[in-house]
Amino acid sequence: MKVQGEITQLLIKANNGDLCAYNKIFPVIYSELRHIAQRIRFQFFGLETLNTTAIVHEAYLKIINSETDWISRAHFYGVAGKAMRQILLNAARRKNAIKRGKEAEHVCFEEWEEKIHLSENCSDELLHLDEILIKLEQKDKRQVKIVECRFFANMSIEETAAVLDVSTATVKRSWQVTKAWMYSQLQQNKSA
Repeated sequence: MKVQGEITQLLIKANNGDLCAYNKIFPVIYSELRHIAQRIRFQFFGLETLNTTAIVHEAYLKIINSETDWISRAHFYGVAGKAMRQILLNAARRKNAIKRGKEAEHVCFEEWEEKIHLSENCSDELLHLDEILIKLEQKDKRQVKIVECRFFANMSIEETAAVLDVSTATVKRSWQVTKAWMYSQLQQNKSA
């Protein structure tokens, strides 16, 4: 594993068109995205429903196509967490569209096992969670970044602190407050 400063420098150089830097950083990025995708796959859906490679490829495309100027490793992994969130939400929306009787998208035979499938309950919960996160983002963007790291990228407290460049105590405190607030929002929705 490359040291944090070296990763940041390679990201910046690759972003500026340095092909040599891109060739050095790509395996590191791919490996990290694969690690995150595997954790998401097992955490949310078990072994039989998600294809890790499909998640990694979709996340990588979202990240690269975001046309973001990378300013740090933390910035990159923040975008990666957001990409994972979008992938899961898109899968949930597709599942709900099918549930409501909308036509499923046409998928050629070679691609079918690359598609993401969610249970009905999981897709509803993810969509509601996204509504809650949109509300939270209006109050505190850092808390949303913590949720994206901890929940969608399945990072540890320590990994989240390193990515966001804050102390582990700050992440722990914010994570506890955010979980409590999100729980209250979920309960309000259930009683409504």
